[in-house]
Amino acid sequence: MSTTEAPATDATATDDEHCGLRERKKQRTRQAMHEAALALVTDRGLAGVTVEEICAEAGVSTRTFFNYFSSKGHAALGLPGTAIPHHAREAFLASDGQLVHDLCDLVASTVELPEDRSRMKALVQARPEMVPTMLQWMADARLAVYEVACERTDADTARTATTLVMAAVIETAHRVSVGSRDELAARVRGVVAEMGRLAAS
Repeated sequence: MSTTEAPATDATATDDEHCGLRERKKQRTRQAMHEAALALVTDRGLAGVTVEEICAEAGVSTRTFFNYFSSKGHAALGLPGTAIPHHAREAFLASDGQLVHDLCDLVASTVELPEDRSRMKALVQARPEMVPTMLQWMADARLAVYEVACERTDADTARTATTLVMAAVIETAHRVSVGSRDELAARVRGVVAEMGRLAAS
């Protein structure tokens, strides 16, 4: 009879717990910076706020800030990074499924829709100088997805498929709040199907 199984299980459970705690701490740190940036930029405008002021309000260092956000505009809008996760890229390239269907999964694993989109929209309406930040983020996300799509198909097909899926993501963001990446992928696929029906009608 083995006497090592229980300790191994305990160690695994402890590692998982530590990972969970770290992830929750990261989420709290990110949320604190977002809340601080959102409040300051709403009140004073993008040009009237510095990264240092956001960090002071959130209680973090500027080094920590740039581990989470690339600019004060991204922080105010709560925009995530646009890099394709390695596991999502590998899964997409290894799949032999339908291209657009797989792109929906890829985008859902890459683009994290901000939870407080109503506040984000209100900020953009109140501060039009935020529009270029939003548009650049969308362009960066689209380019990242397109480049991976090009590894699986020709450039024209990749461009068209990426444009379709990203348009479906934007429409999904307008319609619903999404709780998980799987739900986001399913919602985006549904909007893509709706677009297809409209095009055929």
